[in-house]
Amino acid sequence: MTRTLSGRKTNPLNSERGSSAILVAITMTALLSAVALAVDVGMLLNSRSEAQRAADSAALAGAGSLLIDEDNEPRARNTAIQYGGMNTVRKDAVTVLPEDVDVDLALARVTARVRRTEDRGSAVATWFANVFGVDEVDIAATATAQVQPAGRATCVKPFAIPDQFLDMDGDGEFDEGIDQYDPNVHGYGSDWRNPGSPGDDLEGFINDFGRQVDLKQGGPVNFQPSWYYPWDVPDAEGAPSTGGARYRWNIANCNTAVISLGEEYWIEGGNMNGPTRQGVHDLMDLDSGAYWDTFSNAVEGSDWAPNWEGSPRVGIIPVFNPSREFDPGKQPIEFTNFLAVFFEDIQGGGQNQQVIGRIMYASGIGGGNGGTAPGIRFVQLVE
Repeated sequence: MTRTLSGRKTNPLNSERGSSAILVAITMTALLSAVALAVDVGMLLNSRSEAQRAADSAALAGAGSLLIDEDNEPRARNTAIQYGGMNTVRKDAVTVLPEDVDVDLALARVTARVRRTEDRGSAVATWFANVFGVDEVDIAATATAQVQPAGRATCVKPFAIPDQFLDMDGDGEFDEGIDQYDPNVHGYGSDWRNPGSPGDDLEGFINDFGRQVDLKQGGPVNFQPSWYYPWDVPDAEGAPSTGGARYRWNIANCNTAVISLGEEYWIEGGNMNGPTRQGVHDLMDLDSGAYWDTFSNAVEGSDWAPNWEGSPRVGIIPVFNPSREFDPGKQPIEFTNFLAVFFEDIQGGGQNQQVIGRIMYASGIGGGNGGTAPGIRFVQLVE
């Protein structure tokens, strides 16, 4: 009798394939979950960085407005709000509210906060974390910027003028042993030159803001007969290497060399009348419609309006000790202060040529071997 065995013999390999497929599925799920979370974490970190940049921008701009109008709290707050709103987080415009900005006029500080939070309806949505019940995450950043005095500056123009001093005998010239000079007490931009204070000319300028000044004359100055006020700014990338072309370039462009108070630089040996005229015209052409309005004591018609302080016609010039005497030839000079000026005009020609500017405030990068000076201040993130 023949017996027939029914049923199917199990192949061990088929069983192993099934187990492997389950293991791979579990592993892939865990791996995809980890990748998804990593993508979300990376996105949130990037959003946090974008929020911090927005807060930094808002704080710096708000504090920067105090350079121009140091007692104007509403302007500082509105400027911070404006510049914060020029940024984005996850391609959505940042909203900075008035309560997000603190202005401390006593310390010349502005603190700005950028918030993308649930209570504002602007939390940052996640991509994959919602699988785990996390649909959105709050993002916040804070920055504080402060106006501080500085002893170094960049983008310095190749003119230098004598600083102001206490003219005891009223002859307009510094007389050693009679007149007094301290850049922190008597110089341009100092409290001593506020209206009604000793030494003020009663023209109504506060810390010299808006005061008209000769930046360079066409001929030698009576008490400095061997010098015409141009000086040799150190080499910068992109500038001509020598001669009048380099001097002209330094007028119309930003020379990135760091100029420090108390260090020696070289004066130019010649008058530079031609390159001066050419360079100043080059500079004025960069914002040709700008002019100084004496009624508002500000620049009008600038392509950079309303933030005309950023116009290329606003530059920094150094000042020197008015007791300094110069011998003929190429001589070293040290600076005691910096001033930011608006290049208003160039008038006349030859010996009668004058470069006219309006004093503002300056901004630099801090530090310097020569201490600090009242005319130059800079804005720095402090928190």
